[in-house]
Amino acid sequence: MVNRLYFLMPSLPPLSLVLRPDLHWQDFLARLALNLPRWAIAKTRVLRRFVDLCNIRALFLGDPLDPTGNFAEKELDQAILIRSDFPQYVFDFLDQFENREEQLRYFPGLLALFFLREGEKASGFLKRYLAFEREWRLVAAALRAKEYGKDIVRELQFEDPKDPFIAQILAQKDAPQYEPPPEYREIKDVLLSCKGDPAMEERYFVEYRLRQIDALVGNAQFSLDAVLGYMAKFMLIEAHFALEEEKGRQLMEKIYAG
Repeated sequence: MVNRLYFLMPSLPPLSLVLRPDLHWQDFLARLALNLPRWAIAKTRVLRRFVDLCNIRALFLGDPLDPTGNFAEKELDQAILIRSDFPQYVFDFLDQFENREEQLRYFPGLLALFFLREGEKASGFLKRYLAFEREWRLVAAALRAKEYGKDIVRELQFEDPKDPFIAQILAQKDAPQYEPPPEYREIKDVLLSCKGDPAMEERYFVEYRLRQIDALVGNAQFSLDAVLGYMAKFMLIEAHFALEEEKGRQLMEKIYAG
């Protein structure tokens, strides 16, 4: 596989938020299929599974799906219907509830379960990345809870209070402000400077996550870690440009309507 990566990685275009990549997502997946063995492809599917879970929620709500997941809309609907192609914990979670309304209300619990179960099995970059994605989201949730006067305990109801990272958040539940661990202090500083501007926050978090992915990959340029890192960045950038296009579409609709 290493020899194939020497050809694969240099063939992939640079990624940035300035211009959309000169590579279609499906073409990228085709290159991976040609150059990676099955066990490596399985790791890419885990990386995309978080999108799949978010797409389940979108499917239930009738919203558009993120195309970087493992399934198109009909495939996802079929997988849920016949209980296939997902780990069993996904179906066990959904089966706890009597109706769609309850499934949606408690859906954050499934995302928390994803990071727990997949993080336990993962290794290398994938394990580090899943831990990072979980932790920055928890930090952001705690900061927003303090800002809007929400109950942090309730916000983290699906997390294990004995987990060290969760414990350090809950230890500050009665404090006037939440102080994140030093490695996540930047998040607090930026959220304060954004002052609730959603566009500014979205841009910051994309840039922040892109930098962290590079740090998590390190110098392993011709490795599976590098491939997974590239995929993680590609997914973020695709989502960012899709959001920009949607905002542009909404603006044009307002102009035409006016």
